[in-house]
Amino acid sequence: MHNSGMSALAIVLSGLLAGLLSQSDGVDVFGNAGLGGGLFFSVGGGVAIAVIVASALAMVVRRHSILAGLSIAAAAVAGVMAALFPSDVAAVFAGGVLLGCTAVWASSERVLQAVLTASFLLGLLSVGAVEALQYGDVPRRYADYLTEPDVSTPVVIPVLCALVVLATAWGVRGGPGRQGPPPDRDIRTIGAILLVPIGGLLLNVLFVHNLFQSSYGFGGHWYFGLFVVPVLFAAAALLPGRGGTMVLAGVAVLLTSTTVARVGIEVSDGVWVLGLVAVTALAVAAGAALGVRWGRPLAGFTILAVVCVTALFESPPLDNVNYVASLVLFPAAAAYLYVACTSADPTPTTLGLAVPVAITVPMVVTYGWTAYTPLTSIDTSAYSPSVDLWLSTGAAFATVVLACVGTWFLGRRPLPSSAVDDV
Repeated sequence: MHNSGMSALAIVLSGLLAGLLSQSDGVDVFGNAGLGGGLFFSVGGGVAIAVIVASALAMVVRRHSILAGLSIAAAAVAGVMAALFPSDVAAVFAGGVLLGCTAVWASSERVLQAVLTASFLLGLLSVGAVEALQYGDVPRRYADYLTEPDVSTPVVIPVLCALVVLATAWGVRGGPGRQGPPPDRDIRTIGAILLVPIGGLLLNVLFVHNLFQSSYGFGGHWYFGLFVVPVLFAAAALLPGRGGTMVLAGVAVLLTSTTVARVGIEVSDGVWVLGLVAVTALAVAAGAALGVRWGRPLAGFTILAVVCVTALFESPPLDNVNYVASLVLFPAAAAYLYVACTSADPTPTTLGLAVPVAITVPMVVTYGWTAYTPLTSIDTSAYSPSVDLWLSTGAAFATVVLACVGTWFLGRRPLPSSAVDDV
């Protein structure tokens, strides 16, 4: 895109829409729990395909006319589907196309890369707010059971899709701007692209299998999510040069997100919902701006590690520490770390941003029909909530520290010749 102002606007809108579309509900528990059903008909399968498509587009496509056409088509399809035929699989696929195309557009300038990172993160973190505005005072877990007259017509996604189409079409009229790096066809990059989504998909299938094969009825313990961490580290090591630092940043953000507090608000009052979105947007923008101005990955990892530790403060009044860290520190630190680790190559950028999307199941959880069982009657001899808390928090903290060490090692790798020429 040639018009810098319109380019920035298109990147902001596309990144925001990609984030909103990419955050699925996760596991399709009541779908087909067999291997074929888990692979091809669950939301996990759609997420895996979306991540592969996004990374492949960022890897090989460079013509701005093709990128603009794909972005416009993805936004148009997402808007129509949201308004007429809601589908999580179609949404995450469209989000993947938008993320891959936008990453290539933004790769020409570091500021534009920061804009993409901030807008994509804001989209991921605002999904709950958009659902709250759409469903009003109906809890999200009951939304799928509402009759058609009780569900309000979605407005945010279709309007945002229309804006993306207009901004992209207008921006591409100016002709090509500064070109990004040449296409990447390294076999190691292809291996990393496949490792992340396939690892997330297999984890999804295993979780669904555990849900239906649990010896405790429909309930049990899940600790196998931690096994995906070595897979993500392997993908980071495979990427050439220092591109793997973006994947490690994504791993740190993913594990930290498992420790943040879920803040409950009265969703019937839209002012509170919009207020939370505004606070999140300010935190993300501040983190991204600091990342551009003073990008130090060590600082980002340190803040995320502190956020993990605050999860241990679960009792009042110290639980407010975790609430503040979750609402302010986590979005700011995530944006800061991503921007500090951003590579000039759009492929690692896309893959790193997609890591929190690719893993659709919890790392550590005790699951069951607790919503319909009095907590006083649950047999606690088989598990302890405090054990899960300490295990999940400790695993998240340790992973963030290891990701920091891995980033230091990858930072010792020589820069590609193209990157050296750009400096």
